[in-house]
Amino acid sequence: MSEKKVTFEAVKKNPEVKMYIEMADASLEKQGFTEHNFAHAGNVAAVAEYILMKHGNSKREIELAKIAAYLHDIGNLINRQDHSQSGAIMAFTILNKMGMDAEECATIMTAIGNHDEGCA
Repeated sequence: MSEKKVTFEAVKKNPEVKMYIEMADASLEKQGFTEHNFAHAGNVAAVAEYILMKHGNSKREIELAKIAAYLHDIGNLINRQDHSQSGAIMAFTILNKMGMDAEECATIMTAIGNHDEGCA
């Protein structure tokens, strides 16, 4: 498989990503949690972009942060508990299929896997 630069826009358009976000949001809604839909994912990505831009990060670092932010809650599809760890593995599967290189996958997996401060 050839490694390529996977973009934020490509991740947003990915059918698996769309399905997982929709189903995770529906599951959480039934459990009484706040919305974790496309608006939430997009807002978190926009905040990540803003913060990294303000700190002078490279365009690619910003792109990776946006991808991680957008995918950060997909693990809620499996279970709310430990959703950051399951989400990191799900993100790997998606991004690997999309052709992302291992180092960039690892960066995103680390961000997703560590985003839930309740697991510290």
